[in-house]
Amino acid sequence: EVDQTPIGKTPRSCLATYIGFWDVIRKLFADTLESKARGYLANRFSFNTGDGRCPACEGQGMRTVAMSFLPDVKVPCEVCAGARFNPETLAVRWRGKSVGDILQMEVDEALDFFVNMPTISHALKLLQDVGLGYLELGQASPTLSGGEAQRLKLVTELAKVRDDVTRRGQKVPHTLYVLDEPTVGLHMADVQKIIAVLHRLV
Repeated sequence: EVDQTPIGKTPRSCLATYIGFWDVIRKLFADTLESKARGYLANRFSFNTGDGRCPACEGQGMRTVAMSFLPDVKVPCEVCAGARFNPETLAVRWRGKSVGDILQMEVDEALDFFVNMPTISHALKLLQDVGLGYLELGQASPTLSGGEAQRLKLVTELAKVRDDVTRRGQKVPHTLYVLDEPTVGLHMADVQKIIAVLHRLV
């Protein structure tokens, strides 16, 4: 069931981790010559745990400022400038970009950057198809609107379809999708995009 329950209740959840290609990106950075020389493994490029994340904001990229009488305000971390990682980790480059640069890329830009990597570009293309090309890969899941969250869930399901197709030789169970008002709150142009994506899913 793809319903309207909120996604990623923790601020650590982001677009790249929710869809699932962040692990692939971490491995790409871990496989660079610079990482191997420094003894860095894939866990170094996780902003959730480990030695690679910024110690000041603990990998969140933001700091919460209590405003007493007003709601709390989130501001970029002054130590890492929102990049989530410490300087040693950010020094490692893959195709000229640091792991922090990748998180700050919009989907449209990232699609061009990862065009030769089907495991990543397939999900990015789906995000673009449902009209989410403007989102950053590191955008926190709780900051997404209801409509954006709905489309993100659809992309996650569409990405699974590709996995099923690649296992064509094996018997794959059929899937029933129950969508609970998937177009609520969407502009008519976005509704058309959703309908097109649903037809692809069928």
